[in-house]
Amino acid sequence: MKRLLAMVLGVAMVCAGMWTHAPAAAAEDKGEVVELTGILVKVSMVGATTGWELHMANPVTIDGKSVSSVELDGDGGKFRKLENLRIGVKGIVLHPSADRTVIKVQKIKENV
Repeated sequence: MKRLLAMVLGVAMVCAGMWTHAPAAAAEDKGEVVELTGILVKVSMVGATTGWELHMANPVTIDGKSVSSVELDGDGGKFRKLENLRIGVKGIVLHPSADRTVIKVQKIKENV
């Protein structure tokens, strides 16, 4: 009986995990892919957390909105190595909220 209960619970947890991750993956597949160039800057956010932004010299239009900086989501280790340098990024546009534009970075490199 305990073994059956453990198996049922295990299957339920796997199914729940698949259900919670599927929408995020689908959203990433549907996002616009962009290539941008700018300065990679570390920023402090509310709650003493830090994040990364790409500051561009000239505003660009993403999904009908003019922006001069965007948040970046990706490998923090790579970002630290390129901090305050001019870089090029390629990634998927995400909108976690109406006022935020985030790029999920697929490729990043220093522009010399």
